[in-house]
Amino acid sequence: MCPIKLLILNLKSKWKATVLFIAYFSFISFLSFVGISIFFKERLHGNYIEASHNFIPFSTIGMYFLNFGSYNFYTWFYNTLGNILLFIPFGMFLALFFPKVTRVWAIIIILLFSFLIEAMQLISHLGVFDVDDIILKTVGGFLGFLIFNLLNRTKINE
Repeated sequence: MCPIKLLILNLKSKWKATVLFIAYFSFISFLSFVGISIFFKERLHGNYIEASHNFIPFSTIGMYFLNFGSYNFYTWFYNTLGNILLFIPFGMFLALFFPKVTRVWAIIIILLFSFLIEAMQLISHLGVFDVDDIILKTVGGFLGFLIFNLLNRTKINE
């Protein structure tokens, strides 16, 4: 293929990926700050009387897994696997836009972005800070990063 055609194809692909990333970022923002409030209307007004923030690693994760039967499936899924699944695309976008980023830097970037979301929820009162959410989102993002690189490597080797 002609190098100019390849460049144009790459620019079109990057443009589409950028649009998808903006849509994904908007979705995460909505879900993190407004979406949760749809289910807990009192939180739209900053009423956190019943909300408790978690600063102890693995306490929420442990609570959900050890007391699985005490929660409805939606609550359990959203607070555990939902956080992981939500961030898989973030890791994929990270690997796509920054192909030379190392695994260590990918973890650091995903961790910082996850922390930023949780800190903004704490400050804005439109969510609950949970260190376990940071852990789960980082796991999800790193899985996405690994999946993208694995698929990309397989595609290159074919």
